[in-house]
Amino acid sequence: MKYKKIVVITVFVMLISYLIMAFIPVTSSKVYAGQLPAGTLSRDIEGLDDNLYPGYKQLIKNVQAKHGNYTFLLYYTGMNWNEVLATEYQGHGRSPLNLFQIGTNYNGMWICPICGNKAYDNGSWCCASLEALAYMMDPRTSINEDDVFQFKDLEGGDVTYNDIARVVSGYGAYLNNGEAIQAIVDASNQYNINGYFLVAKIINEHGRNGSTLSNGNGYNGNYRGCYNYFNIGSTGNGSANIINNGLSYAQNHGWTSIRASILGGSAVVKESYITKYSQNTLYYQKFNVSGKSPLASHQYQQNIMAAQSQGSSLKKYYSNLGVNNHVFIIPLYENMPRETSTRPNQGKANTISYENGVIQNISTSLKVRASANGTAIGALNNGEDVKILQRANTQIGGYFWDLIVSEKSGTYGYAARIIGGDTCIASKGSTGTSGGSASDVQPEKPKPEPEPEPEKPVKPDKNLETDIKLEEDIIKILPDINYEDLKEKYKDVVVQNSKGEIITSGELGTGYKIIIEEKTYPIVKMGDINGDTRITVADVRIMLNSISKTGEELKNEYKQAACLNGNKTFNTGDVRYLLNHISGYDFISL
Repeated sequence: MKYKKIVVITVFVMLISYLIMAFIPVTSSKVYAGQLPAGTLSRDIEGLDDNLYPGYKQLIKNVQAKHGNYTFLLYYTGMNWNEVLATEYQGHGRSPLNLFQIGTNYNGMWICPICGNKAYDNGSWCCASLEALAYMMDPRTSINEDDVFQFKDLEGGDVTYNDIARVVSGYGAYLNNGEAIQAIVDASNQYNINGYFLVAKIINEHGRNGSTLSNGNGYNGNYRGCYNYFNIGSTGNGSANIINNGLSYAQNHGWTSIRASILGGSAVVKESYITKYSQNTLYYQKFNVSGKSPLASHQYQQNIMAAQSQGSSLKKYYSNLGVNNHVFIIPLYENMPRETSTRPNQGKANTISYENGVIQNISTSLKVRASANGTAIGALNNGEDVKILQRANTQIGGYFWDLIVSEKSGTYGYAARIIGGDTCIASKGSTGTSGGSASDVQPEKPKPEPEPEPEKPVKPDKNLETDIKLEEDIIKILPDINYEDLKEKYKDVVVQNSKGEIITSGELGTGYKIIIEEKTYPIVKMGDINGDTRITVADVRIMLNSISKTGEELKNEYKQAACLNGNKTFNTGDVRYLLNHISGYDFISL
């Protein structure tokens, strides 16, 4: 499969917006570990909330029960599952982000109904459907003994010459030779990158016996003595275009020997993918959700099977050697369906009906979003033809969001039908259907209506008897309590801020002190972890850093301010409680 460097521009939500706006509310008295901020890497499998991330925990435990030396890390992407799928489902009619080769087991619902049986790349590849994309991207379909190696951490040089010679012994001379074997070992050690991964990637690109790009014989009399073992720069449609571009890249980078190609290609993979963008698993290299670059950009190849097939090769190499110590990084998405994505039915045709439409009445461009009123992922211009796949019946955010795909760019997503009273997505008055091969078409089951978002509770009135709690050595207060409230409850009170200065009005913070009848009590303002008098996401970050031991350990009144559930210590359940307080879906109480 040839590499494609395809960039889809998207907008990432900043951490603070994510924490406050995207956090799922708690609607019961039970508190879970819940979501952690986007970019968090956690070892806490037991604390994973099955309501938010259904199925993950048990699948991981099933694998660990058979392989006690396997270590699993959870990566909280902070990305909405449906938006991830929509952002990956791009390039229709031009250069789709995800391709597969039609076969007996890959037909029917595997085929994108927008593109149908249209051939891409060298002519043997078809655009993958949303159903196929969901099946291959859903981590839960691959957390099993056979497929989990696509999540293996690829950093670390851990191979010898004999290790590589053993695994390539059944392959062609392009790979099974001393120069190639030694180059793979040296690249693994020099760039601290998994040697078996390099073997698997080379085989995935060139097969058992190699190809024009790896045999050094050139192409049509040009590029003789040039090698491209990782197919880097091998872009385009049609074999001639792909081969010429790949060999030109090799020539321009001095890859005029097997060793130079393997070392040079390995450096590109390590620096451009693993180091720069944290794409340190096969899964991240195929589906870029690492958060270090725009979603669905900087992906190593279009082959939707690449991560799974190369992961299977890794598993086989390690199994033959008896090595059983591995680290796997599992991505978590928000708003995942309860059920694991199912394998597309190869015996059922995938078809769609659509209206033919055109974009009009736009002063600049019409944004296309990954969901209704969601993240912008593209734009349409006046006069651009589109297929209208679904008309919206209700407004979201003041607009009717129609599902469309551009005939020109292949951009797929949601766009506002009417803006400022002007119709921007107009029907041409004609309709059509499209789809791929297969038979036995059955009507789709109607999708259930989404459950409405829970209403925010009414904030309780301030009560000085319950909102201020004087204990033996400290005084605990709720976030809304200020100096005036303390003065009302304790007439002759003296309050000092964290600098020891006496204050006579305003907000209070953790670490302040109150003097009542000549006895001094430290103030614990619940949720104010850093003592700045406010309850914000900065307090959340301090709690998480303390839990993960990447920050200072919280002590004394600052620790007590974090123990929101009334325990002597705090955990991710307290983090979730604080986040819900910040977003208005719950309120801290004593």
